[in-house]
Amino acid sequence: MTDDHAAIHQVSYFLGALAHACENNLGRSSLSLSVLAGKKFGKEAVQAAEQTSDPFKAVDILRNALTARGIFWDFAPFEGDRGVIIEEDGKKKIRLAFHTCMVRNALFCYAHEQKQSLCYMAHGVFAGAMERVMPNATVHLEILHAGPNACLKELIWEEAK
Repeated sequence: MTDDHAAIHQVSYFLGALAHACENNLGRSSLSLSVLAGKKFGKEAVQAAEQTSDPFKAVDILRNALTARGIFWDFAPFEGDRGVIIEEDGKKKIRLAFHTCMVRNALFCYAHEQKQSLCYMAHGVFAGAMERVMPNATVHLEILHAGPNACLKELIWEEAK
């Protein structure tokens, strides 16, 4: 194992332990706190990014803006329904596949379950950043499937009236 990999492994283990302690001490409130913290970071992380109302273009802009900040997060519209937008109750949805995920890697390193506070923080980062890229939208992210190789999530947004 290289020095870089060892350092990443140690940081991942620390993050998993921190999330586990937070969840044990704060209970379910740790999830909403994590989303709020993530949203603030996400909005700041892509402050100078281009803006659009096209969700598919927004996903590309967001991925590129995060990569420029050194945040490598492999997500893209789900191949099975590329270009499909579902409209329901005034909200719009698209499905996204998250392949390589630093949070999932940190959770596996610590042997902690998915769909907890670190996942919610990542959701906040994504939603906050997406709200900056799609300025007239309120954005949420829901987990449809969390797996060892990829997660399938639903990007849900509502345009401001």
